[in-house]
Amino acid sequence: MKRLPIHLLFGAATLCCVAVAGYYAVRLQHIAQADRDMTAISTLKREQWSQSAVDSNNPAVRLAQAVALARAGQHAEAGKLYYELSRVAPSSETGRLALYDLANMYLREAAGDSAQGPVRSPPMLETAKARYRDLLRLEPGNWDARYNLERALRLAPEAQDTADDVNDVKEQHNINVRGAAPEELP
Repeated sequence: MKRLPIHLLFGAATLCCVAVAGYYAVRLQHIAQADRDMTAISTLKREQWSQSAVDSNNPAVRLAQAVALARAGQHAEAGKLYYELSRVAPSSETGRLALYDLANMYLREAAGDSAQGPVRSPPMLETAKARYRDLLRLEPGNWDARYNLERALRLAPEAQDTADDVNDVKEQHNINVRGAAPEELP
């Protein structure tokens, strides 16, 4: 009679170990499939992507698709994927990477070929700054995002309202018209 509880306890422990091993085996298969899809995306042209890679809901595979699209010059489609990934799980690593890549893509598009010349698209540059700031709110220690935000700020510094600017506006409104008193003007 003493053996029965020990055998039951051993059987329960064995079943728990089999369940954990099964869980990790299934998870390993999903990771291996995602790895195959990402490899296919990075090495093949878009027309040759496998259907499982295109229809994947895995965020890492979707990020690989966005990166491949951005490299191919299809910025609109890549931007949609980046934006979707950054909104679905903004605090996850994949969401933060998507937000960083989205900001970088906007910065490259706005700056053009040279980061020293004139800005080609000021609205895109402002969007890049906003995305870098969003990322820095989520991850304040991201030095790459800080550097790129500084670079974007050097390309197009933001105007700061100072007291001199307010006085200049006020002086523009004090118009003297010959033959009229200041209180008569609207």
